Amino acid sequence: MRYGKIRVEDGNLVFFRHMIQNNLPCRDIVWAYIHREGENAEVAVKQMISNYLVIITRRKKRYQFEMTEHEAQDCLRILKLLNPEMATGFPRGSRIPLQSLPNTRDLGAIVTKDGRHILPRKLIRSGNLYHASMADQHVLQEECKLKTVIDLRDQTERNEKPDVVMKGVEYYHIPMIDEELISDSPESVFGMLQSDGMLHQVLDYDGDIEKLLEQQYENFVKDQYCVKQCARFIDVLLHHDNGAVLWHCSWGKDRVGVTTALLLCILGVHRDVIREDFMRSNVYLAGDLDYMLRYLEANRLDSIANVNKVSALFKVKEEYLDRMFQTIYGEYGNVERFLRRGIYLNPKTVTDLQSKYLI
Repeated sequence: MRYGKIRVEDGNLVFFRHMIQNNLPCRDIVWAYIHREGENAEVAVKQMISNYLVIITRRKKRYQFEMTEHEAQDCLRILKLLNPEMATGFPRGSRIPLQSLPNTRDLGAIVTKDGRHILPRKLIRSGNLYHASMADQHVLQEECKLKTVIDLRDQTERNEKPDVVMKGVEYYHIPMIDEELISDSPESVFGMLQSDGMLHQVLDYDGDIEKLLEQQYENFVKDQYCVKQCARFIDVLLHHDNGAVLWHCSWGKDRVGVTTALLLCILGVHRDVIREDFMRSNVYLAGDLDYMLRYLEANRLDSIANVNKVSALFKVKEEYLDRMFQTIYGEYGNVERFLRRGIYLNPKTVTDLQSKYLI
């Protein structure tokens, strides 16, 4: 079957380079997506759009073939049939469309400062998996090739809302906060907010929840227990082999937000892109927040103070991430020194992580 200047036959993608025929086994393709050039919505004059099928191999070679939109879509479909393990599309850190998990995202295709991309279906951030439907579990296991789950919650949260257990998936428990101090932590309310008793504890709190949350972002990179747990988290990623690894807390925004931001620093992602990924939680958790606000209204608990308290627990602010980085600079001087002295990453380990997850 021919698609533009390439053809697929006998399980190979066949093309000519410098007058030499190349036969690329389809099973050696790890990622394929459609790239478009010439599309500019801000320009009134209609431009020609060129479509390219981008192919990335296990040896991290990149090929780009010009073809029509229809040819590219059809070729992707055939390649996927020949190699079901191949990742397709260009998620750029966006939400995985699941029924019951609103803040589960594939970090794939996020670009680094040196122009590389995170491989899709490798690094997934999420909220808790308690509500994962059978359909969601199928997507995670069959489409995302999920092999490892890291639970960043404390034991009380896990008891209240345990993860679904998926066959063939390895589970790690790395609580980000010392459970002996959990009663003083704002994180202790995240996992059980929908519990009526815990909700009333939140509503009865007479302090500033946003300030409490911001302080916790400082603690994440200052408290030695939290820093040690960050190191354990990175170590699991370093030794992870095949398939995707997913890490989660209760809502996938704070503990996950911090660990993801640190991971993206290690992978060489620009700070603005890290901030953009961090703030996406506000969009994906808007439905859950709306549900809680309607619950307050139905129970006549919707005072301005109560609405603000509950809203704070479903949102992140740029100031939280700023507080984390300011603390790193105050304690260590820069991020690189924090990675080296705080979570014990030497240059070789950083290179190994980048080689494992970037292309």
